Amino acid sequence: MPRHVSLPFHLYVHVDNAFLGPSMPEGTTQGIWHGVYGREGQVLACHVLLQSGAHWSGLPVHALAWREGAAPGDAAELMPWGCMGAHVEVWHAEYLEGLPGVTRQRRSHDAGVEAPVTIPLRHTGIVVDWSDGFSRYPQEHKPLSLVALDSGRFALLPNNYMMLSDKHFTAEDIRVKHYRRGERVYWEA
Repeated sequence: MPRHVSLPFHLYVHVDNAFLGPSMPEGTTQGIWHGVYGREGQVLACHVLLQSGAHWSGLPVHALAWREGAAPGDAAELMPWGCMGAHVEVWHAEYLEGLPGVTRQRRSHDAGVEAPVTIPLRHTGIVVDWSDGFSRYPQEHKPLSLVALDSGRFALLPNNYMMLSDKHFTAEDIRVKHYRRGERVYWEA
């Protein structure tokens, strides 16, 4: 079972130097994110070729940003689900690449009322999935979409943590409130 998987294409990133060692200066180092590694229950680890020529393995997604000067990322918000198995598959969903959307992650405490905050995002087209031992039903699987948040950070979000928009198709006035988990399993006859 493959644990190390190449991304379908590489991404240019800024790596927070705090993740590269205690003697590193503040700031970031540019790199090329080209692969991932999965270990059950942990955050997805990233393989990055640094501008210095060093190849770094094991960086968490919250160590990477798509632009310089991105605010620090919160691991629980940027990857709310840990790896659900060691058999990692990464694929390119060409249609999703570039689609805008939103996620509702953080909470605002204005006037003592907690309200979700809508955060804009753009889908990278990369989806991470794995074989797992956690699914209760055979039709379940646990894909995470790699998205670029407006904050400059990347996030790996489950499908139910975001809404995407295709300006030629999706309509703001249509909201389906009662999606259900697929109950039926389709087998070849």
